[in-house]
Amino acid sequence: MKKIAVASHITLISGKQYDGVGNVFIKTLSSICDRYTFIRHSMDGLLGSEIHNYYLSKIDKITKLKVISTLSPARYISEVISTVRYFSNKEKIDIYIGIDPLNGLAGVILRKIKKIDKAIFFTADYSDYRFKSRVMSKIYHLVDDYCVKNADEVWSVSSRIVEIRRKMGLSDDKNIFVPNVPPIEFNSFRNNKHDKYNLITYGIIDKQLDFEGTIRAVAKLVDKYPKISFTIIGNGPEEDYLKKLSKKLGVMDRIHFEGRQPLEKTLEAASKSGIGLALYTGAWGFNKYGDSTKCREYFHYGLPVLSTDAHSTVGDIKESGAGLIVGLSVDEYVSTIEKIIENYDEYSKKSLSLGQKYEGVHKKELLRILK
Repeated sequence: MKKIAVASHITLISGKQYDGVGNVFIKTLSSICDRYTFIRHSMDGLLGSEIHNYYLSKIDKITKLKVISTLSPARYISEVISTVRYFSNKEKIDIYIGIDPLNGLAGVILRKIKKIDKAIFFTADYSDYRFKSRVMSKIYHLVDDYCVKNADEVWSVSSRIVEIRRKMGLSDDKNIFVPNVPPIEFNSFRNNKHDKYNLITYGIIDKQLDFEGTIRAVAKLVDKYPKISFTIIGNGPEEDYLKKLSKKLGVMDRIHFEGRQPLEKTLEAASKSGIGLALYTGAWGFNKYGDSTKCREYFHYGLPVLSTDAHSTVGDIKESGAGLIVGLSVDEYVSTIEKIIENYDEYSKKSLSLGQKYEGVHKKELLRILK
């Protein structure tokens, strides 16, 4: 079996670690490889950088990397250097997947010094203005452009990013669409019965999603749908405020704060829910080009989706009829939730069909490059 390494960034929210798309790679690689390496850098400098060597789906060895500063941009530079230095002293790697420009840059450098055979640049998000500083945003785009031009393949999570790469001159055979679908090992959850009156969403509990608007919508829907409820999976700075709001509106017993859960528990909860919410507020600029992981997971289990027009996956929702697109309005939430509940089976069938379209895409692409 070929040697493969994946490099990603994680972040720390309310004391919990969020691995993002890297978690999907871990799950998928564990199903097809005996051994692989996962590099974990810190998005915000609150955690150390580590190399995790996996064997038979479990971490066999952890190596701490020396990062010279917790402050950006010095930390960014030191992360690239530490990754390159680590693999420079190891046996040659066959395949390296770098998630985001910094990790992609490390992969390109390693290929140029012949320490890996194939460098794949995985674009998990993209933004016209990645940082508040124009200088930092310019550097971000220069690194991104360099990775696109020098990687063996570029994998992108959204159709909008794929189109950007095409406009940058990347040939279609190197421009691979890999949306954020869940690992197929969780397909058994499709046997679970939906509770069409249970709304669900998950992620960091802050201003990036309209949690407050949803809670207010639930309060307005209680009389018409006595069984309605709202499940929130995740942690974040807005959690206490939302609990107080729920109590004030008299719906505390219907709003279920489950905290951060492992991927398996999150997907199981989604598979038993009724309507998947992705009410992005636009607070995170990179959502514009992003592929909504939660939407892909909702599709996977046939949940009708209610979303704002703030991400690339909206195109699939509109084309397939797998859900409805709304503005940031409590009244719109109420009317569209009513429409989905009254036509539930129709929306659910279309959602599941869309989920099956991209099923197992990570495993498919990984097996292709491993062969």
